[in-house]
Amino acid sequence: MASIYTQKNSPYYWIRYYDILEHEPSKKRKSLNSKIPITPADQRRIEEAKKKGDKPELQGTPELKKRLREFKTGLAERNMQAKSGVKLIKRLTLSEGYKEFKEARSIPGSKKYLKPKTFQSYDIAVNHFVEIAGDRLIYKYTENDYVKLLYHFEEKELSRNSRSIYTRSLHALWKYFVDQFYTNQNIIETIEPEEKDPDPILLEDMYVIIQYLKEDKSYPHHYWIIYFMLLTGCRPSSAIVQLKEDIDFKRKRITIKNVKAGGKKGKPFYRFPLYAELKNLIEEMGVKPGDTGRLFDMYTIVPENYTWPLSFWDRKIGFLLKSKSIERKYTLKQIRPTLASFLINVLKMDIYTVKKLLDHANIKITDKNYVDFNVNTARKELDDVTLESFLDEGE
Repeated sequence: MASIYTQKNSPYYWIRYYDILEHEPSKKRKSLNSKIPITPADQRRIEEAKKKGDKPELQGTPELKKRLREFKTGLAERNMQAKSGVKLIKRLTLSEGYKEFKEARSIPGSKKYLKPKTFQSYDIAVNHFVEIAGDRLIYKYTENDYVKLLYHFEEKELSRNSRSIYTRSLHALWKYFVDQFYTNQNIIETIEPEEKDPDPILLEDMYVIIQYLKEDKSYPHHYWIIYFMLLTGCRPSSAIVQLKEDIDFKRKRITIKNVKAGGKKGKPFYRFPLYAELKNLIEEMGVKPGDTGRLFDMYTIVPENYTWPLSFWDRKIGFLLKSKSIERKYTLKQIRPTLASFLINVLKMDIYTVKKLLDHANIKITDKNYVDFNVNTARKELDDVTLESFLDEGE
């Protein structure tokens, strides 16, 4: 660390610093003449301290303080570059670097393109970090700042999943900084999200919800889109953008756009079977072979929040809950695992088939998030167990 001091018979302030790159231990402590004259006030402090045998508390000048800050920054940068072998090409603050990151990730069509909604998590994460560590030069942040962030999350009583989202955002941001040579180390470690069991809607409640929507003749499209999502297991975003021309009545299949993850996987579309009940729903909507346009054009497409046009769901669920027609409150996201759970646990469909139907990247996602442990099913299978059962295998 650098500091200022004065030398006997010298009219200038001097900068003392420790050179970690010096090989000879006796030469590691070094001094540098600032060429800035000592002020009369500091000269008096030096003389008074000398009489008392104390060390003077030098005030310096604004110019000296600026020179010292610049020297410390340059020294830290030099040491870091020597240690990593990488020369920093820019000296940016966190806010400046984040602004550049957003511009780089906002290019339409780019493989690294991030949606505006995704940046909301990045914004919050960066704000949290600046709040506890300040808006400093990127390479000056250390692991200690990350530790402070974790304590900050604890004080704010953030959920584990929120902490996971924010640390993953900062980790990705810092990786960009390292790749751009703005710093030499990714100081952010990601927090794993909380392991949760799949949470499908109870089938009895799902039946009540669908029947309730179907009986509302004033808004038939509410029933149409929710039942379509249940029968296909597609996300709200995919349902909203579904095209009629992508429904192949002859080959009995539908091409569904994977809005959420299709771009990242390089596979924007996947096929889903047009089975009897799904075909009946689409025909009930008045769709015929050769029709074009959006299947649910009565809903506006809002890329920042695809579920916003489907706000009726919360109102309907609230009414059913208040009337005690269903057991608890459900979200739109729970419709997708409801189909997956039904296919696996009720229809006994092979998990690999379900993976393909839901367009999962790998089988672990299907197994981890959508295979429901059904206690009632397990109980029925175990009802036949007796003491003698344990002997049958050995006979």
